[in-house]
Amino acid sequence: MNHKRLLQQYSRLHQRFEGQDVDTSLQELSELLCCTRRHMRSLLAQMQALGWLDWAARPGRGQRSRLRFLRGVAELQRQQAEQLLEQGRVEQAVALLDDDPRQLAPLLLSRLGHRWNQDRQVLGVPYYRPLPNLTPVTPLRRSERHLVAQIFNGLTRLNEEKGEIEGDLAHHWEQHSDREWHFHLRPRVRWHDGRELSLDDIAAAIARLRRQPLFSHLESVQRLSPRSIALRLSESDPWLPRLLADPAALILPADHETRAGFASRPVGTGPYRVAVNDEHRLSLQAFDDYFGLRALLDQVDIWMVPKLGDQLALDVKGACDLTVEINPQPVAEQTEMALETGVYYLLCDGRSETMRSDAVRRWLAQTLAPLAVMQQTPAAVRQYWVAASGLLPRWHHSEPQAPPAAPAIRSLRLAYYEQHPEYRQIADAITQCLAPLGIELRCQVHSYQDWERGLAETDLWLGTVNFSSDVDYAVPAWLLGTPLLRRCLEPALPMDEWLRGWRADSQQASGLAAQVVRRHWMLPLFHNWLRLKGPGQIEDFRLNSMGWFDFKSAWLRPQTS
Repeated sequence: MNHKRLLQQYSRLHQRFEGQDVDTSLQELSELLCCTRRHMRSLLAQMQALGWLDWAARPGRGQRSRLRFLRGVAELQRQQAEQLLEQGRVEQAVALLDDDPRQLAPLLLSRLGHRWNQDRQVLGVPYYRPLPNLTPVTPLRRSERHLVAQIFNGLTRLNEEKGEIEGDLAHHWEQHSDREWHFHLRPRVRWHDGRELSLDDIAAAIARLRRQPLFSHLESVQRLSPRSIALRLSESDPWLPRLLADPAALILPADHETRAGFASRPVGTGPYRVAVNDEHRLSLQAFDDYFGLRALLDQVDIWMVPKLGDQLALDVKGACDLTVEINPQPVAEQTEMALETGVYYLLCDGRSETMRSDAVRRWLAQTLAPLAVMQQTPAAVRQYWVAASGLLPRWHHSEPQAPPAAPAIRSLRLAYYEQHPEYRQIADAITQCLAPLGIELRCQVHSYQDWERGLAETDLWLGTVNFSSDVDYAVPAWLLGTPLLRRCLEPALPMDEWLRGWRADSQQASGLAAQVVRRHWMLPLFHNWLRLKGPGQIEDFRLNSMGWFDFKSAWLRPQTS
């Protein structure tokens, strides 16, 4: 009999006698479990061998035997769940405990932080939501953008610490003319499934990129040799090496669209491969055949614990989306904090007749000023916010103006995406700001993919963005390339003209942001403090712009007495 079935039988006995010692007979027990006396004797022998109970049989007709329960059912369930977790059978462990947060909490806590497993360094990280989509060609949230960089590679990559573009799949590149660049590829790069990267994979990736505004000038790819390609452009672009380091430009297998389950279990060429990805855990394992330096952490397990915020020292009402905490136990730890290079914002939709009014947008900028919204949110949440006057903390593009007259509107529509703990609270705060003026706020909740595509009919969009360290690229790329922003701003602003000007170096990041903010198409709300906590023994543990850390560079120093 399997262990789970045996535990169910033990639970029935334990419940029947309320865990108390009892004098009974083999016949009574067999009737209770609806089995033969012979099978009941076998069950008791198995349970006794496992140390669950003591069965003192007394021979002779009419003699009653002594049954003593040695273990509680909850204790045995936790023990079995621990064994299932160790074997990677997370769903079975959760089912065994009936998805009970009180029982799951100590089990999952034991998996967090650092540990050794069969001479492998394993790091457990709690997170508040599943991560079912890890495909770079689709809209990605902040954490997914960090994770795909651990799984995939581009032709080039950004070294955030140095602020420089480095070779990745391409070890060298050179500009042959204003509109032609040559890239020279590393040999024998392998996908996680063992197949070798080919020029067909590169060509297919470039062809997909041309569908996006930022990459629409990628005209053609020509094979120069088995390891070199020429990339031709329809217009010059000095940003090209940085453009090819964008998360959208990570290289996927040419046939990825035909692979079942690729979104959640993608195959890349990066330092980590996806071993498990379900609603309970994302497990990344170091890829031994990675062409670069092999990752130092052997495995990173991200555990989905949406119901365990208090027990994991995470504030599920606010800060859990903005904190990566990998060692909640009270031991020596290290903490990094940094004010994000980014902002929470409201975006006015130029397709909305209401939002096309300059007076309405000016009025909203005054009525929904950062401090006014922040005052309507819980102190525990806003303690991590700094009022914003631009897209970056050092930018001050919002200009004080005389309060305009209130517009004759009775309702506004606000769209935001699901599974972001703070959005509901921000929407409630906006509701409280508008209610005294007789304006109703109607909220719409969308999937992130639908939200970023900007397909809904609404007046305002609530969002947040984090930029990489090279803001001269990152800010224009976001403003001019994000589908949501383009759909909302194209009716009012010359987006394509700005894109050509940016490529020609006549439009700068700060200037573009200033024009959007000062015309009140975008209303900056606040900047957030990013926080990263980890065990004291973890080395090369540095907070990045996405609020995470580079998995492949971190390692665990042994504890010393």
